[in-house]
Amino acid sequence: MDKLAKHISLLESNNPWVGFKEVMTTSGPIILGSLSYTVMGFVDTAMVARLGSDELAAVGSSNLWSYIMGCFLFGMIGCVGTFVAQSYGREKYTDCSRYAWQGIYLSLLAGLLALALLPLSGPLFRSMGHSENVTNLELLNFRIRLAGYVAIAWITALASFFQCIGRPGVPMYIAIIANFVNIFINYLLIFGNWGFPRLGIAGAAIATVIAMFVQVVLLQIIFLSGRVHAHYGSRRTFRPDWTRLYEVIKIGLPGGLMLFMDIANWGIFTSYIVGYFGANALASHNVAMAFMHVGFMPALGLNQGISVLVGQYIGRKDFTLARARTYTAIQVAAIYMFILGIIFATFGPTLIRLFFTDVPEVVNLGHTLLILAAIFQAFDAINIVTSGALRGAGDTRWMAIATFFFAYLFFLPLSLALAFAAGRGAVGAWIGATAYIIGLSGVLFTRFYRGRWQHIQIFASDQQIAAHHQNVDH
Repeated sequence: MDKLAKHISLLESNNPWVGFKEVMTTSGPIILGSLSYTVMGFVDTAMVARLGSDELAAVGSSNLWSYIMGCFLFGMIGCVGTFVAQSYGREKYTDCSRYAWQGIYLSLLAGLLALALLPLSGPLFRSMGHSENVTNLELLNFRIRLAGYVAIAWITALASFFQCIGRPGVPMYIAIIANFVNIFINYLLIFGNWGFPRLGIAGAAIATVIAMFVQVVLLQIIFLSGRVHAHYGSRRTFRPDWTRLYEVIKIGLPGGLMLFMDIANWGIFTSYIVGYFGANALASHNVAMAFMHVGFMPALGLNQGISVLVGQYIGRKDFTLARARTYTAIQVAAIYMFILGIIFATFGPTLIRLFFTDVPEVVNLGHTLLILAAIFQAFDAINIVTSGALRGAGDTRWMAIATFFFAYLFFLPLSLALAFAAGRGAVGAWIGATAYIIGLSGVLFTRFYRGRWQHIQIFASDQQIAAHHQNVDH
């Protein structure tokens, strides 16, 4: 029977259509959900851009840092998906909901984090050297968005659960609903329509927080519904499980640290390097990044989708299909992002004017940045998908170490040298980013190709069995 299963697995791994269908069936709803978040950020940025260049500069920087300061916790909770996927592959279905509950309990820590960040936000944004008006707008937006930290973490835990049990449509549809909620409240509060107060950038932040809590309520209702409870026992697995909580933290800590270091280096890049060259440079950067989100948010959907598939196949001990599906996802992401890069390079000025800015410096610099983005798009696809596959296998410690060395000993020093020592300004900084993304793609792909991820054991019970066998052998 094992030989037959291996033969079927080999046939499926060599069938490109079967692989593409499975990758897209799993990743498609996640991609659409990610696009929904992209649209939410895009609409926020476009609507705030109508208020002026200072508001446009402030919203990008403060939104980025609101995510950076919480992404360690969000990344750790996201690793709940690694355990849910592998438990699902092993057909241990009640364990899936147990791990989801541990993620929910961890999400409550986000409230304490938000309270701790309130007094630190002033020194953080004032250290960036932006104009007084931009700094005040950044602080206003950042402090309001802290109120949504618990919601984001809670969403992460439950979305991971539904994605890993083969129901990625649940968080997708709820994300789309939240998107409409956000747009509607934006319309009311940013510009003061229908008798509501005109709150400007604060209105956009309030709308985002409300939309996030709407998602939490809807996801929790479905998680506790009769259908989910009947198969996964979601109503009776709510008690804290210290063994499983420890497992999540053990894999999640380096996973969260990796995400924090990766996003933080982009935050430093944005606020302290590009931001140094003035509001127009920062506005150009933020517009370019908004369009890049259109590229890498679907790739992040593939990142999550391939993490699910790799986890499920590892749970079934089918490493051949785990590897094959990863290669398929890389191809899909690379082709998509390559085509998008060509569009960025060709139609850059027209795209930038969609943000209602005709400032020549913003348009010209933004186009140059989009050309650089076009160069590294396909390489970024490799980074995004491969890191998802490694996370699905639980290979988070190695990725955390690699991220630290490559981001902080290569990316930032090179960007600083090109921006300041070489006198290339924001363009020089982006050239450094381009070199970083291309180099990192080779490092991550090599790690996956060598296959050490196949021997990682994330469950405490498996580790105990392996240790027992070692003692017997000795």
